[in-house]
Amino acid sequence: MTLTSDTAQARLVVSRVDRAFKHREGLLSETDDLVENQIPDGVEPLSRDHALFLFYTVANDHGMKSSRLYAGAKMLFLDRRDLFEPTEIVARYGGPEDPRLVDETGKRLGTRYPRETAKTWYMNSERLTQEYGGDPRNLFKSASDARGLLKGIKAFRGYGPKIGGMLLRAVVGLGFAEVSGIEEVLVPVDIHDSRISFLTGVLKLDDGAEGRVDYYAYVPQVQKVLLNTCNSLEIKWLDVDRALWLIGSRGCVSKRCRI
Repeated sequence: MTLTSDTAQARLVVSRVDRAFKHREGLLSETDDLVENQIPDGVEPLSRDHALFLFYTVANDHGMKSSRLYAGAKMLFLDRRDLFEPTEIVARYGGPEDPRLVDETGKRLGTRYPRETAKTWYMNSERLTQEYGGDPRNLFKSASDARGLLKGIKAFRGYGPKIGGMLLRAVVGLGFAEVSGIEEVLVPVDIHDSRISFLTGVLKLDDGAEGRVDYYAYVPQVQKVLLNTCNSLEIKWLDVDRALWLIGSRGCVSKRCRI
C-alpha cells in the first residue's frame, strides 16, 4: 500500500480546525473536557497542588474514559490529599506493588490496570522527590526549550509520546512553563487523529486500501504532516491538538469519526 499526503487538503483541514477551536464553533464550543481545565475545587491555579494533581492524574490518562478519570481523581484529591504528596507516598508504602496503594489509587480510580497505576504512582513519587524536590513545577521549569522539557517529562513512568506531549501542551498553555521551540516538537498524535487524517483526505492510500488500514501504524506520519502543516501556516500546534483531542474523545470513541 502506498501512502500519500495531500498538502493542500492538510492546510485546509488544519486551518479550519484551528479557527473552529479559537472561535469555539460547533463541536468545539465546549472545552471543559480538556486537561487544561481539570483542577479540584478549592485548588489555586498554578499552585503546587494544581501541579501535583496534573502530574499524578495525566500519567494514567489512557485505557479509560478521560472524563471518568478526572472526575474520580478530583474526588480522590479532595478525600485523600496525602495520596498526591510524593514524600508521603514513598514513606508510607512498601514499594510500587504495595497492595494498599493498588486499592487506594488504581482500584479507587477504576483504571483498567490498577497494579500498573499503583506502580506508576509510587515510582513517579520516588523520581519526583529525588530529582525535583517533590514539586512538579520544578520539572516544568527544568528546561527552556520544548524538546528538553518533553524529554524530562517522558523520563517518568506513564508519559510516552502521546501523554507526555499532552502534559507538555497543558503546562505550556496554563503558564507553568515558558519554552521556546514548540514548533520542533512532534504533535502528540493517537489513533483517533490518524483516523481523522484519513477520513478528511489529508492522508490517502491506494484505491480500496482504506478499508484495511491499520490507523495506529500511521501515527508517525500523521505527526509529521500535522507539525509541518502547522509550521507552514505559522500557527502553533497546541490549539490544533486540543481540537483534535476533543473531536477524538467526543466523536471517535463513540464511533462517530465520520461525522
